[in-house]
Amino acid sequence: MKHIYALFAALLVSSATFAQLPSGAAAPDWTATDLDGVEHNLYSMLDSGYTVVIDFSATWCVYCWNYHNTGALETLWEEHGPDGDNTVRVFFIEGDDGTTQADLEGTGGETLGDWITGTGYPIIDNGRDIFDDYFGPGFPTIYTICPNKLVTESGQITASAHAALIENFCVNTEPAPLPATAYTGELVACGSGDWSASAYFLNFGLPTINDMTISVTFDGAAQPDVTWSGEMNSYDDVFIDLGMYSGGGELSYEVTSLNGEAFSADEYSSRTVDVLAAPSATSLIEVAITTDGWGEETGWSISDENGTVIESVAAGSLADQTDYIWFVSVPSTGCYRFELTDTYGDGLQGSQWGSTDGSCAVRSYDDNIAYYSTIYDYDGSYNFSSEERGMEVVSMNVGVEEVSVAESLAIFPNPTNGTTQLNFNLAEAQPVVATVFNLVGEVVMTENFGTLSAGEQREVIDFSGFNAGVYLVSVQAGDETSTLRVTVQ
Repeated sequence: MKHIYALFAALLVSSATFAQLPSGAAAPDWTATDLDGVEHNLYSMLDSGYTVVIDFSATWCVYCWNYHNTGALETLWEEHGPDGDNTVRVFFIEGDDGTTQADLEGTGGETLGDWITGTGYPIIDNGRDIFDDYFGPGFPTIYTICPNKLVTESGQITASAHAALIENFCVNTEPAPLPATAYTGELVACGSGDWSASAYFLNFGLPTINDMTISVTFDGAAQPDVTWSGEMNSYDDVFIDLGMYSGGGELSYEVTSLNGEAFSADEYSSRTVDVLAAPSATSLIEVAITTDGWGEETGWSISDENGTVIESVAAGSLADQTDYIWFVSVPSTGCYRFELTDTYGDGLQGSQWGSTDGSCAVRSYDDNIAYYSTIYDYDGSYNFSSEERGMEVVSMNVGVEEVSVAESLAIFPNPTNGTTQLNFNLAEAQPVVATVFNLVGEVVMTENFGTLSAGEQREVIDFSGFNAGVYLVSVQAGDETSTLRVTVQ
């Protein structure tokens, strides 16, 4: 089950460049059983005076494997674990629940080697929930937790550096309230109406937060301070309204006082977001996605301003490293929202895991199937859990399926992976030309069938060698034109 911490981590990924716990945060408690069947509880170990070092890794992760093979944590365990001065506990927590015991043993299909042999400290498998609670930005993530329950990301350092960090951090760091925030309001200004700004706050610290003052600026102009009072204990959360605004611009906010005292905001307690004016669009929307190496993580939807979904593709239905194109005809003018989601939280940036980056582009087209506007354009170069873009549909297309030259026009088979047949009737003899367009309006093939006699017609178009995707076949018979879509597999 996903915890509220995982929700907040997803918000941070989508609105900032970090997602790990801040240094000095309270460590979330956990209880888990290691490969030997021994149960461990974090707070029990901390209450006993131990410092705990956690290595969140995955058996397929190259950087994890390289650091594991340095032996740094094994040395730390030997010198400061039960057989050393008995001040430290070390854990390897496998954070990808999709891997298996065989992968840990080095014999599975998602592993770089044997992780168990030579590892004296406990190994915990299926630790994704713990990894989520600790906001791990990726593998490996290594945390040091002091007996006072405060945590810092120690990283891939040597055993001696770990020991020095423990001595310095655990002695010199005192518990403090730590507000962290993620923006949850509107990101698109559509039409002439107002939009609302809001933010989510979480107390990463041990002491309770009883009141906060939040300063806000929009498009360079200071707005009235927002105040909040209540009881936000460690890992409690609250949503706060930041006001109503109109038009696009830059919204910034930060915590300036905490529990009645001045507070210097940091990267966790402040945000700046660009609220974009929604681009104009037609009612014919194209969604083009190239998946990365984990296509099942990707999904998308288009919804209206009331949240009603017009069209969607759920995560779990797309293949890896595959090109997809969909056309969506929205039912009326007005404001709409496109959302692209990734269930793992790494967007389509497959290159960071040794695959290829994916991409997504959303465009609109006019009645002539000519490019009208770009709504969203993502090149796979950064991570996210979800991204949204708005669009203001200002004109309705007649629709390519309604532009009829001959009522009988049909194409079969569709989809196709080679030749397909055009079927249509002509009331009288006339010249017929078929033109094939790609989805950016480029002509990719023209077939001139010459002057055909009146009656039923069957003409062949060969799509062999075409890239997979959707194409538009426009058939001109005399002065009339009809257009159909064809999917090439």
